[in-house]
Amino acid sequence: MRKLILAVVATMLALPVLAAHYDKQQIDDIYENEATGLRYYKRQDFPTAFKILSETAALGMKNSQYILGFMFIKGEGVDKNVLFGLAWMGLATELGNDEWLEKYDGLYSSLSDAHKSLVDAKVDEYREQFGASVQGITCSNTAEVGSRAIRWKCRKGEGSYTLHEIEMPIRAE
Repeated sequence: MRKLILAVVATMLALPVLAAHYDKQQIDDIYENEATGLRYYKRQDFPTAFKILSETAALGMKNSQYILGFMFIKGEGVDKNVLFGLAWMGLATELGNDEWLEKYDGLYSSLSDAHKSLVDAKVDEYREQFGASVQGITCSNTAEVGSRAIRWKCRKGEGSYTLHEIEMPIRAE
């Protein structure tokens, strides 16, 4: 019996999935990390941006997911992989950002039916791990304070969420 319990515990510890609870301060830290990652992206420090944005994308942050998609498509700070890039972009559009959806649809429509099927499957896989509903994300158009500008803004709710590592392309040697 003891061996069985040890085997079960060892198996559970080997899984690459963790659950974590996020309170307001930790969520504020996620927002700050995303903003930092976006600043590195704008400065074209792609390796640093990729490291930070991949972490916030895995937590469901839609801006991070969208930019991560471009980084994969362009090979910025990561090996180029159009499938992963379109999957991240497709996931980022799940809550209805019209501008992102238009860009994604333009890229997606140029694919063959076989490639569309691959992207659809990958988006579904990512949605199960990093999607809005499983990561507690809501988004809406929000007026900027002191301005008439409208900005797409996403929020993560307090609670417990399962964390997954993001998939990296296998490098051809």
